Amino acid sequence: MPVTPHTKALVLGSGGASQAVLRVLENLHIAYLVVSRTAGNKAVDYDTLKNTDDLSNYSLIINTTPLGMSPNTDTYPDLAYDQLSPQHYCYDLVYNPENTQFMQRAATQGAHTKNGLDMLRLQAEKSWEIWNQ
Repeated sequence: MPVTPHTKALVLGSGGASQAVLRVLENLHIAYLVVSRTAGNKAVDYDTLKNTDDLSNYSLIINTTPLGMSPNTDTYPDLAYDQLSPQHYCYDLVYNPENTQFMQRAATQGAHTKNGLDMLRLQAEKSWEIWNQ
C-alpha cells in the first residue's frame, strides 16, 4: 500500500503530552487541529468536531489523552469512528493496554493503528543515554 502524504492531523487532548506531538507536527509542516474537552485557545471541543468537521480531512489522528489507559480500558475519545477509513492512521500514546478501544474502533473501520509502546521504549533509551554518559 502506498504511503499517504499526511497534510492534516487531529490531536486529541491538550495536556503535556500533546505539546511534544504538536512540536513534531510543526517540524514536519503538518497542519493540525487540537481537540479538547473544552474549547479554548487554538482548540475545539469534541461536540464542535462532531458537528462541524469531517474526519476525512485529517489523515492522522493522534490520541494524547489518557482515555483507554488501564484500569479504565472501556473509555475512548468521542469521535465519529464511522468516518474513518483505510486512509487514516490512528496513533495512541497509550500503551497499556496494547490495543485500546480507540485503536479497536479505528481498526474496525480499516484505519491503521499504532500504540505508544515504541515511544516509551525510545524515551527510555534516550534517558539511559543521557543519565549514563
